[in-house]
Amino acid sequence: MPRPQLHATDAMLDAARDLLLEDGSWSATMDAIAQASGAPTGSLYHRFGSRDHLIARLWVRAVQRSQASFIAALEHEDAR
Repeated sequence: MPRPQLHATDAMLDAARDLLLEDGSWSATMDAIAQASGAPTGSLYHRFGSRDHLIARLWVRAVQRSQASFIAALEHEDAR
């Protein structure tokens, strides 16, 4: 049985997003994300592998959230 996650993936991604929006792309270092999210740097590397993969995962999450509203609207339209 794997150990439970102590730090939520969304919290890590939210911290990265906030840093990117506030101070630009180079402010979102793994150390800064770790500090902002409260997760150890090693947890970030374990979860994402690299800063590039973390940022890519953040982008995919943003696209999925954006598209979810369109899909919901389409499903609602089909119900009519």
